[in-house]
Amino acid sequence: MNIIDSIKNSVKNYPEKTALIFGNDSLTFKDLWKSIESSSSFITSLNGNKIISLMAENSSSFVIFYLGIINSGKTVHLIPPEISEINFRAQISSSNSSSIICSSTVFDKISNFESINIPIFQFNDIPKNIDSKLIDSEVNNFAYLIYTSGTTSAPKGVAVTHSMVNFTTKNIVHILKYTNSDIDVLPLPLYHSFGLGCLHTSLYVGSTIILLKNTNDLQRILNIIKKYNATTFAALPATLSKFLKFNENDLIDYFSSIRLIITNSTKIPIATISNFKKILLNGNLATYYGLTEASRSTFMIFDKNLTNDESVGRPAPNVQIKIINDSDQESETGEIWIKGDNVIETYWEKIFNDKNLVDGWLRTGDLGYVDKNGYLYLLGRSDDVINIGGEKVLPDEIEKIVKQIDGVEDVAAFGIDHEIFGKVIKLHVIKSLDSNLDKSTILHYCIKHLEKYKIPSKIDFVKNLPQTDYGKVKRFMLK
Repeated sequence: MNIIDSIKNSVKNYPEKTALIFGNDSLTFKDLWKSIESSSSFITSLNGNKIISLMAENSSSFVIFYLGIINSGKTVHLIPPEISEINFRAQISSSNSSSIICSSTVFDKISNFESINIPIFQFNDIPKNIDSKLIDSEVNNFAYLIYTSGTTSAPKGVAVTHSMVNFTTKNIVHILKYTNSDIDVLPLPLYHSFGLGCLHTSLYVGSTIILLKNTNDLQRILNIIKKYNATTFAALPATLSKFLKFNENDLIDYFSSIRLIITNSTKIPIATISNFKKILLNGNLATYYGLTEASRSTFMIFDKNLTNDESVGRPAPNVQIKIINDSDQESETGEIWIKGDNVIETYWEKIFNDKNLVDGWLRTGDLGYVDKNGYLYLLGRSDDVINIGGEKVLPDEIEKIVKQIDGVEDVAAFGIDHEIFGKVIKLHVIKSLDSNLDKSTILHYCIKHLEKYKIPSKIDFVKNLPQTDYGKVKRFMLK
């Protein structure tokens, strides 16, 4: 079974129900399916291999062609529209894509790239009504190919199978109780796994999805939630924190119909969690932990009566997690390994296999521990560990302290070379708007609250930190 089967079921059971809303576009399941069939027919007519690249911002056309490519028996290669020319070329070469389908905005960008030797088609130039009899019924194992965001190194190609999508989506539905009566607001980009997983979930249960282009206009998001009496909302932790600048009583009113806000496992400030516990009078905040290679491996629903808010939850059904130390032995604290039907069998480029995949287990590179009740806690990345004269320090230990200082908007701690100690700590600090914070204030606070070897040797104020689309700091870019 794949996601196309879910759409067919919805077309059969409630063809006139609204499936997708985007701006002024509103498609019933019957209309959506008709457009999918038409796009599939066009894609089937293209010559070339089984990989078709899709590069666009959120839109109805994105959804239609994403599903159309899958329905045609091919694999969707998802490319972020903001990708650099160098990375674009690398992905096209690595994926062996035979064609690119894109928005007009993206076309204007990539048409200026040199020596693109495969056809490029704009959404608006593709005929809307093509004979659906041309659709190829051949089954393809892979649903989509996506390149990881790369917080510590160059992105890796991850090909996700239909069975992985089905397994993960069923777990989301089971744990977070999605139904066809839900109205889901989704402003996250569909070319990344978080947003894509939310789309799959809506299509699986036959709910109505309200797709937005981005999360920049917070007031518009609130208005949309209120207008449609939305029941679920997906957002990044940073977006949720920004909402807290609104009046609390106003937020309680705007979110009164929401039964669930789902976010991902990028560090969620404890204050954000506690505030949304109060704001969501009729619902819950939830998060998950996973990678593109192992989506939605744990789930955490922040119960208003529990205090384990720093956890990313327990393993999903039929997903195993173990903690391995430097000696490759199971231990209380160490690297997180994942096994389950949500885990890839191989990377697109097979050179990564030996390092990250061992007997069905995925070595995540994340450090953490599991408490006595089975809850997983994240400590940081193994690549990020800073060795200071033999003492191993995680950046998060320092960042949590520095973020307590008034006037600190964000901070990244990392190691720089030192002749005697090997490494010492450097901070990049973003000051809050209109803050008069100075370096000596930060240093004195660190001296008071940190062990001596964790005290930063250098502090720089910066305007921004290099981050992935999901707010994870690209530490390999810090110097």
